[in-house]
Amino acid sequence: MIPITELNKTEYLVLFAANLVFIVTHLYGWLLKWFYKPQAYGENFVQLFPAYKAVGWLYLLQMLELPYLLHIGQDDTLLYANSFAMLVYPLLLLAMCEGYFFPDVHRRWRDYMLFMPSIVVLIPLLLQAIGLIILPEWHRTATFIVVGMLFIWQFGLTISMALRIGRAIRRVNEDTYADIDDFPTRTGEKMQWLPTCVCLLMAINFFIDDPAVKACRDVFFTICNVWFCIYTLNPRRKAFEKEEKPLPQPVPAKDAQGNGGTPSRLSDERYRELSQQLESLLTDERIFSEQHITADILMRRLGINANYLTELIQRSGYASFYDMICQHRVRHAIALIHQHPDRLLADIADLCGFSSPSSMAKAFASQGKRSPSTYRHG
Repeated sequence: MIPITELNKTEYLVLFAANLVFIVTHLYGWLLKWFYKPQAYGENFVQLFPAYKAVGWLYLLQMLELPYLLHIGQDDTLLYANSFAMLVYPLLLLAMCEGYFFPDVHRRWRDYMLFMPSIVVLIPLLLQAIGLIILPEWHRTATFIVVGMLFIWQFGLTISMALRIGRAIRRVNEDTYADIDDFPTRTGEKMQWLPTCVCLLMAINFFIDDPAVKACRDVFFTICNVWFCIYTLNPRRKAFEKEEKPLPQPVPAKDAQGNGGTPSRLSDERYRELSQQLESLLTDERIFSEQHITADILMRRLGINANYLTELIQRSGYASFYDMICQHRVRHAIALIHQHPDRLLADIADLCGFSSPSSMAKAFASQGKRSPSTYRHG
């Protein structure tokens, strides 16, 4: 800890500038998120930015760091600012993720209840930071203990949120095998562990309790905020498409003279080579048993692009990537049920790459099969 009396002019100006820019950019972010709606997105704006109000609150609440800006480096204001960041920032990110990824089950009252313990801790710290009350000397130790306990609770919540997002992404991949360019899936993969990482960063900042560390934190989040503002303003961003993409149709085969059908991108030799690799991945390595398997992963394993993969799958007799994975999973599940009739269906579903027994039952139905349980009795 560097008391304000020991800060020279240069150190003071650096700390002041870092916190000032942090606050100003977040004020701009609030104005942008609440009052700017690009016409290019039109009615798709809400689909593209479903949590824009929550992000706006995240920005606006940073104005509560003003007591620290006015008293750079003082113990009381630094403790308040670090406690505020530690207790509020992760919860706001959780509310943002809840509103974005789970709008159908989102409950606003639950967000308010999450903030109650943090508010109770922050109010006396804020009153002391602005000089309205004087807390006893032991309040610093008590604050570290209470905030540490709340950190453990929040850290658990962020991990739970990350796992929920991960399960949602797997369900999307398993049920529809969304394209890698699908906006919600791509965003989910990027944001899945964001609240957890922010919670850890804020914890490091809080427990080190040093104005220089807070300045580094201010600079880091200022850069992130500037990038996010530019991302929001990007006029070239592709608009959200509400229509579902049709499944690719099998490619008609060419006749002996090479007439008819869709022009092939793969030579026969290259197709045979890739077909053998694909067969090995499916039968030997059982790549379909990986719950996280996507077309993007398969492309990397084969070293080909999306067009080649689509042609390879269609020429191999499958309607789509989903159909191929689903066929092999169902086939493997039936074999396991016959071999281990007493084994739990949940275990068999997991071994075959399904996220749950219900997903396995759905795949059986899509392939025109009976329910998995009926295969126990022949």
